[in-house]
Amino acid sequence: MEELDLDKLGLFMEEDVFLIPEDVNEIKLAQKFKDYDSPIAEVAATVEEPTPLPQSNSEASASEEPIEYEGDFEKRLLVLYQGASLAEDTKGFLLKILQAVSHNLKDIALVSSSQISTLPPNCISHLGPHKVIVFGNLSHPIIQLKEHDYEIKSNEGTEYLFADDLGLIFGDDKLKRKLWTSLQAFFNIKK
Repeated sequence: MEELDLDKLGLFMEEDVFLIPEDVNEIKLAQKFKDYDSPIAEVAATVEEPTPLPQSNSEASASEEPIEYEGDFEKRLLVLYQGASLAEDTKGFLLKILQAVSHNLKDIALVSSSQISTLPPNCISHLGPHKVIVFGNLSHPIIQLKEHDYEIKSNEGTEYLFADDLGLIFGDDKLKRKLWTSLQAFFNIKK
């Protein structure tokens, strides 16, 4: 195997490499004895490197496929909604809700249930949201965290709020009040 110098190592490593003073002595000692033939070198040459397990193309593409979302996700708030798209009046209602809790489209990632259902179960954790609001029902494992609508659930450092479908809330004043009360607790708003 070819020995790599720092220039070649820098071609594929993006992180900075630091040399610890204790390691300097080990490196000098290794360089001192590298020219000697020894049985250790022969044994090391016969050891085969492990081969990676083959991964099917569908598994590889599914784990690498990012979530497409609307918004800039600056405040790490993920908003999932039931359906393939939001009607303009429902989307306007959602944006008013977000504005009431000091958020807007640039602060969130807005994702439809139809898109999230095609992605692997760990796609949400890979996105890394701090808070997640789920409107309606999803065919995704995240729904297993739901105990009751309008109650805050915390799991692995992420807070979740599950609510009814946005279309239902938009047309029902009681559900709007329930959502507002939950959002005040979710975002620590005291009014």
